[in-house]
Amino acid sequence: MSLFQSLAKNQSVQAFFGPENPKEPYLDGIKYNCVAPGKRFQSMFNLSGGEKIVAALALLFVIHSIQPAPFFVLDEIDVALDNTNIGKVASYIRDKTSSLQTIVISLKEKFYSHADALIGICPDIGR
Repeated sequence: MSLFQSLAKNQSVQAFFGPENPKEPYLDGIKYNCVAPGKRFQSMFNLSGGEKIVAALALLFVIHSIQPAPFFVLDEIDVALDNTNIGKVASYIRDKTSSLQTIVISLKEKFYSHADALIGICPDIGR
């Protein structure tokens, strides 16, 4: 099972890298395309916000598996996710806590309810 399939908890999802210029790949960048659950192959530009986030996180975690970072700070990665995908991403991060230290900034209880520790920061409303 690929990391993207593991993160999305769906066997039908796939992600592909390819050169933007196949004839002279050193002149241009790299395309990252995905097959989202229940959809056909398409560019990242055509995915929904939540699908883009899951695909981008999959890419981030693959890079981490090759070149581990000491920790991640992820700012509101759940903003465009529905409750189902919030649960998938939160449980994936939770399952990886032995190899991945993560600080996630979130405003959604569905996400932060999976945390080991919470730190609340809010403005002084008494002023």
